[in-house]
Amino acid sequence: MLRILIDQRTLRIIICVFFILKMITVSGRKGIGDYQQEWGHVSVRPHVHMFWWLFFTTANVTNYTERPLIIWLQGGPGMPSSGYGNFLEIGPLDLNLKIREHTWLNNFNLLFIDNPADVGFSYFTSPESNKRLAKSVDDIGRDLVSFIRKFLNLFEQFRTVPLYIFGESYGGKMAVEFAYQLYKKIENGTITANFRGIGLGGAYISPIDYTKQYAQILYNFGIVDRKSFDKLVKIQRKIENSIIKKNYHYAIKLEANLVSAIDEITRGIDYYNFDRECNATSLPNVLRFENVTNSFMNNVIKESLNISENITWKYINADVYEALYNDIMKPVTTRVEELLNQSDVKIIVYNGVFDFIVNVAGTAEWLKNLSWIGREEWNNATNQLLQVNFTNEGYFKRVRNLVFYSVLRAGHSVPIDNPAAMEEILKNELLKDVEFT
Repeated sequence: MLRILIDQRTLRIIICVFFILKMITVSGRKGIGDYQQEWGHVSVRPHVHMFWWLFFTTANVTNYTERPLIIWLQGGPGMPSSGYGNFLEIGPLDLNLKIREHTWLNNFNLLFIDNPADVGFSYFTSPESNKRLAKSVDDIGRDLVSFIRKFLNLFEQFRTVPLYIFGESYGGKMAVEFAYQLYKKIENGTITANFRGIGLGGAYISPIDYTKQYAQILYNFGIVDRKSFDKLVKIQRKIENSIIKKNYHYAIKLEANLVSAIDEITRGIDYYNFDRECNATSLPNVLRFENVTNSFMNNVIKESLNISENITWKYINADVYEALYNDIMKPVTTRVEELLNQSDVKIIVYNGVFDFIVNVAGTAEWLKNLSWIGREEWNNATNQLLQVNFTNEGYFKRVRNLVFYSVLRAGHSVPIDNPAAMEEILKNELLKDVEFT
């Protein structure tokens, strides 16, 4: 047996390096396109490895630290931001690797996280993987806080950079819980970060308020008649009662029944943008890219980033969705209230007016009912016009650290449908004190 004598100082260095490598693995900066980027995995729990992909801003600045860092969380639940948010919405390139004119990278640093665990290029190293799946947004929040702590240990320069968390659809629910847990860690001194705000885009914050608007929206637009309206309202009231009684498992089953009834009555509408062309056999636009994106991520991107062949990227992970099944219909409005009452974290809410599944009326309703110090002021405030280049792009209301934008010519994904309005929102809310170039 070979004995090696090592002094204590050297041994401590070796141990430190070992644990750092175990927690965080980082790849190089070649990746895709001519962009400065980093990517890798963080072990947020034993056997749970979360994938991240960081792009440094291309803004005309001396140093990328002069611009905020935006974390992007996808919805589903079970959709990976590394593919959807990145290549279909706000990243520097599209699925054809062509430059996206309205990429958020023009003005911000972007960090895509494949979250929750086992989504996208995130993975488990355990024979009991299903037992490690997140069962609630609380679980998801803890994993994301674990992630950001280790990420900021790797990129210490981002500790002082303004940090914003953006979540779309169910990703908005995740963003709210992540924000609350992160705020608490910063407050008690266990994490150092310049956390400024959250962006909630078509965010499924209060399911009870969204589902009870469905029949009324369809009736107001002449899509259903009064008889069909009454039929849908009966199901909606059952969903409302189930949520009030906190029977979330039954509520999500009823929600599936409601969607089926709407499909049958309308003969097909696009829930994510009901202004879009569709018919009874067409897929919603959000699902039309599934096959091409799966192929692209599992071939082009996996090879470019040197991702293990054992990891399969999926457009949506059904196992993750099933694990969160009992959590889907739970509201997170209480967390929003806590952030508003306890912190100065900015909450930026935005919705496309043609979003059916997470509709403007539902968002306005839960915002109206929030119990917070600015409630009376909020409910007495009037909308202001959002105008870009002399064109009306929407309306907004602002009170203290809460702002709500309703965006014209947009559905569930405002960055795709109305990028001009989205850029103006980001300019107003994130770059107000930064020179915009």
